[in-house]
Amino acid sequence: MERGKKSYITSFDIENLWGFKNLHWENVNPDVNILVGINGSGKTTLLDVIYAYYKEDAKELKRFQGKITGNPLPIEAYPVVYIRSFDTPVLDKRKTESPLMQELNNVVFQNKEGLSFFNYRMKMLDYKDKANEIQKNIDELFKIVNSMFSDTGKTIDIQKGNNSTFIFHQGEHTVSLEQLSSGEKQLLLILLKVFLFEKQPGIVLMDEPEVSLHIRWQREIVDMLRKLNPECQFIISTHSPSIFSSGWGDKAVYMEDLMK
Repeated sequence: MERGKKSYITSFDIENLWGFKNLHWENVNPDVNILVGINGSGKTTLLDVIYAYYKEDAKELKRFQGKITGNPLPIEAYPVVYIRSFDTPVLDKRKTESPLMQELNNVVFQNKEGLSFFNYRMKMLDYKDKANEIQKNIDELFKIVNSMFSDTGKTIDIQKGNNSTFIFHQGEHTVSLEQLSSGEKQLLLILLKVFLFEKQPGIVLMDEPEVSLHIRWQREIVDMLRKLNPECQFIISTHSPSIFSSGWGDKAVYMEDLMK
């Protein structure tokens, strides 16, 4: 590979995973890969290993024991983000927000680990020559959110004020970010994380995005993500046939074919 040139994941191997399993995955699709398998087949483990490998997290990689080889090397790969599903209640009794709400707030407001929607929107003040492009991208995001939320009649808007947070109109009523259902929060989190790649190439790992998602959203989620950012490589684990039933069946990757 040419020095300095970045790449999507093209192959991934784990030798002696947990001390007794081997995984060989070649010809990884540059656009969409949907990992399919029963519980315990290794879908989430594979995502965990890929993320640890490309984040060069030696401590986390040590847990898996095996010899891990990815192509490209971490230094040659596009940025990687891991979107996990949240279906658990509040873990820290000192906090009133669920892990899902905490993560959503991080992505909407200031985010120490990466760009937030608030930061992205403020770019219009710092880069006035790109203000129209930024607003156009935000309008596209809102159009997708409104399409996905259309069954409940909610439409997204930005609340004017100090925080510039989201509000949702539902008829004559307004609904705050906190008042959304867990499925709506989950969907919004997924869309925002992909949106914040700013249409740049990246690698997006997603573990069971169907958790809390309505069946229609499951059918449409891959199309919406590709519309938000066609430059991202998606590696998605799922139990739900609905995720790949709408034109993505040829992107299904069966864990039984990878794991020996």
